Amino acid sequence: MHSKFYTFFVPFLFLLALCVSLEANGKKEALAYLNSTRVASGLIPFRQNSFLEKAATSHAKYIIRNQISGHTEKKGKYSYSGRKPSQRVRNAGYGSSFTMENVSINAKNEHNAIDTLYSAIYHRLVFLNMEHDEIGLGSYSTSKKRRLVRAYVYDFGASSIVKMCTKKYKLIPNTYYTNHVCKKDATVIPWGIYKSNLAKIVLQNPAVVWYPYPSQTEVSPAFYNESPDPLPGYKVSGFPISVQFNESNYKKVKLLKFRLYDEDGKEVKKVKILQKKNDKNHLFSAYEFALMPLKRLEYHTKYSVYFSALADGKKVEKRWAFKTKSFQDKFYRLTKKKKKLTAKKGETLVLYSVPMSKKDVLRNYSARGGLKVSFLDQNTLKIHFTRKGKATLKLSNKRTVSFAIK
Repeated sequence: MHSKFYTFFVPFLFLLALCVSLEANGKKEALAYLNSTRVASGLIPFRQNSFLEKAATSHAKYIIRNQISGHTEKKGKYSYSGRKPSQRVRNAGYGSSFTMENVSINAKNEHNAIDTLYSAIYHRLVFLNMEHDEIGLGSYSTSKKRRLVRAYVYDFGASSIVKMCTKKYKLIPNTYYTNHVCKKDATVIPWGIYKSNLAKIVLQNPAVVWYPYPSQTEVSPAFYNESPDPLPGYKVSGFPISVQFNESNYKKVKLLKFRLYDEDGKEVKKVKILQKKNDKNHLFSAYEFALMPLKRLEYHTKYSVYFSALADGKKVEKRWAFKTKSFQDKFYRLTKKKKKLTAKKGETLVLYSVPMSKKDVLRNYSARGGLKVSFLDQNTLKIHFTRKGKATLKLSNKRTVSFAIK
């Protein structure tokens, strides 16, 4: 009996170890991908932290098991680990409550989750923040047919603040203190010491961050939705362009011009400039600015940006360019209600249904014939032709494409 049990148990341990190893490698690759964008933007990379990872994983599990998205948890629910991100990271063992959190729901994979969050302006600014240098990546999924099937959570921390919280400080008259940044609320920190420790990270970052960063390629052309919503009424719009000033370098910044141009030099005029004074969600600081194109950008297109501002009375200006995503497969822009196309068996086509309005996104499709179809985004489909003959694709926005497959 002992011998049979041992023979069964060893392969089980091997498979478990293999799964853990693959998951660890996936998170390592995801962090490298996220950091590559930060470094290309001039920012310092995040370091992985096991306590933050534990908190992020717990929250991802909470989201899927309870089918509740967001940043708050309710006591008594499955996998509850703290009501707010600050409580969850402390409960996981992190030495500070000074944290930020990003959450992505139902992304195909870790890379897709990161790309989606970069296209959402509020969540992008969290990824590109200058006050944190540590991160924990957590994920959880289910094979059941549920509304929420995958959750990716990112919790951020600051190593200098954690180190600061390990020390004790005497109470001095006429000194302002804070007691909301350390693991224990009873720990009081002189405000000046807190700010100086925070500056240790902030000062390692550049004076200004431009995104998409200069010469960036494969930029998504679209922005869909975000909670809270920076563009109420829009279900689809263009990829935001953002500028962040380092508040350790500047005291006051006043926007002068923010312009976007297509590859022919024509200005994209249907835009909304978002900044602190008109951000209805009150999430922008006085040092953050975004140009929100009100229509999707085009694929495989070079765009250029011009930005100028007065920073502490001195003019800061920048011209730079980026390129949107392109495809090696055949590409077709669908603009009509009905269209006939020809294809060959074994070919792959990328079909972009150009939005007819600010609410025109594809909810679903119906395919007949030799078609294998998948979503690339909410306006773009990838179609593989599996056999010869006639085929039809009907989209939820009432557009229909007929194919003759040779």
